Amino acid sequence: MKKLQLIVAIGIIIMATACRFGKRHTTITENGNGSTVKIEYVGQTYFNAEGTAIKSISPNGYVKYTRDGQTITAESDYRGRITYELNDDGKRSLLDESGREFLARAVKDMIKHGHYADGR
Repeated sequence: MKKLQLIVAIGIIIMATACRFGKRHTTITENGNGSTVKIEYVGQTYFNAEGTAIKSISPNGYVKYTRDGQTITAESDYRGRITYELNDDGKRSLLDESGREFLARAVKDMIKHGHYADGR
């Protein structure tokens, strides 16, 4: 019985990670002037024309942005629906005003650091 439970658990873990298997994982880190920026992503992220929001992320992709201890993660499900998580405060599909402001700063910073896709 325990062997079957172990096999099922391993199968679930493999299926959960297989969605991102084979996709390129990129991390950009910059330390300077007393500030640390880290951008981590899988898949393609497309920004709006103003460069202040995320328009779309390829299915099962994500982008995680951290600046000086503040973090925002945008993750796309297999259908391309985006959920956000700000400072490990739970996933949501919409951000409040301060979340949108932080996202806008993050997107501008991501573009500045070279994370952008053609067709923004």
